Amino acid sequence: MVIPPRKKELEIDLSQSVNEIKKQLKDEFDLPNLKFVVFIEDTLKWNVMTDNDVLSEYEFRGQPKQLDIKREIDLSNFHSIFKQTDSKEDTEYPYGVLHVESLDANKTKRKLVDVARRFIDDALKDPSNVSFSIPSRGGDNIGFDEDSELVLLGKQRVARQFRNLSSVKSVQQLTELMRIVHDQLDRNIHSAKRDIFYQAVNTFEKQDTSDNLIEDVGAMLQVTRSSMNVTASAKGNVVGHLEFEEQGNYKDCTKQGNAVQISPNIEDYTNMQSDAEFVLIIEKDAIFNRLSEDKFYNYVPSILVTAKGQPDMATRMFLKKINDELDLPILAIMDADIYGFEILRVYSVGSKALSFEASNLAVPDVKWLGLLPSDLREESGFDIPASTHIKMTKSDERRVKLLLEEEFVKRKPKWGQQIQTLLDLGVKAEIQALNANDPQFITNHYLPTKLEQADFI
Repeated sequence: MVIPPRKKELEIDLSQSVNEIKKQLKDEFDLPNLKFVVFIEDTLKWNVMTDNDVLSEYEFRGQPKQLDIKREIDLSNFHSIFKQTDSKEDTEYPYGVLHVESLDANKTKRKLVDVARRFIDDALKDPSNVSFSIPSRGGDNIGFDEDSELVLLGKQRVARQFRNLSSVKSVQQLTELMRIVHDQLDRNIHSAKRDIFYQAVNTFEKQDTSDNLIEDVGAMLQVTRSSMNVTASAKGNVVGHLEFEEQGNYKDCTKQGNAVQISPNIEDYTNMQSDAEFVLIIEKDAIFNRLSEDKFYNYVPSILVTAKGQPDMATRMFLKKINDELDLPILAIMDADIYGFEILRVYSVGSKALSFEASNLAVPDVKWLGLLPSDLREESGFDIPASTHIKMTKSDERRVKLLLEEEFVKRKPKWGQQIQTLLDLGVKAEIQALNANDPQFITNHYLPTKLEQADFI
């Protein structure tokens, strides 16, 4: 239940205690059984007030006092579910599956030199058959592993041969990319993919070529992209109960005023600390901003993260680091459509394009909090206006049917049920549909209800 906004004006005596104010609220709004949490703004942070606190005792540097009064959230169901979860164990991967490592610059450089030397030695012995052996990134070499719950790259390999004009060009491009990577490792500098393309633009001709070669070299060396000092373009933001150091500079994500942009150099983040209850991944930047402005992360201590749509590598690495170091529950709120689900899939099990790095990027434990297709049903109690429902296209329906046949969906039957619900309803909706009637509905009602009921899968 939400206190109706702007229905009544309530005069509060600042000499009263918080407990007396709560009683006055219950009487005025006829809410006898509802428990409240009262926050008072202190610069950029909202502090929970105790029942015996008196408002007149708070000084705010000449600024007017602001209260935020919300219903109390009972997280006992939420905690009971995550207490039942077994502690994390080291993942064991199937035999033959490509598993990359995160190595320092010197070790990566040695691997690169060893591959180049082997190629030269083979060329001297048998120039007609010399080749680079590169793991195949084709669809028939990518599969979903049920034990690790990740999309992984198999053991098939392809030979990049040096025997005719077409293959000579391919080998030239590959060795040029290797030279660039070796140079930046030797100089201990980092480059984005776009920068690498422009270092040999006439050789690569188009950026797709150099981008694919970066993945080829990473798979060939069995190292992460960051091990080659190739930085990911960063577009993600974080706000909430998280503290860390970045190259020795302390950052508190509750005191920045605005969200902190996630750095592409995740290895620079050290000493992560948090008292959050969970991490919330948010697909849409607009909803992230809504929850950030409402300071939802103080209402329920949490960490809010967005990649503003399709997740970039930096945001995925950041979440993986939080998952590994802080071991917090990770929840996700996406659009109730095929695109929202595919974004959720990338966070959870990884992408086919970067299947060889899935173990360093994906977070299989992520829970789907919303917007669930079942939330669109009238009986859900969320009263999402039918006017916000969008009719699914034939293309949407085809993609949903294909998804239902994928192994990772079959491995997660509750996810499959929600996807089937999308098909049964014949409609989809964006997260913003939650705020159609009230711009703070997601903050004050939807998320609190979901968390209290532990309504996630």
